[in-house]
Amino acid sequence: MNQLTPFERALLAQFETLVSTSETSLEASEATSKQLQTLSETVRKRLDSIELRQREIEHFQTQLLQSLNTQTKQTMSLVQQVNALLEEE
Repeated sequence: MNQLTPFERALLAQFETLVSTSETSLEASEATSKQLQTLSETVRKRLDSIELRQREIEHFQTQLLQSLNTQTKQTMSLVQQVNALLEEE
C-alpha cells in the first residue's frame, strides 16, 4: 500500500466504499427477497383456503338448488292432485 500513489490510494478507497455499499445493498436485497417469499407463501395459503371455501359454498348451493327443485316438483304434484280432487266433486 505504501507503494501506491496518492491517486491510486484514492481510487482504492473509492473502490472499497463501493464494495461495502454493494455488499450492504446485496444483504438488503436478500432480506427483501426472503420477506417477499414469506409473503407469497402466506398469500398462496390464504388463496388456497379461499378456493376451498368457495368450492364448499358452491357444493352447498348445488344441494340447495336440488332440494328446491325437488320441493317444487312435489308442490306441483300436490297442486295437481288437489285440482284433480276438486274436479271430481
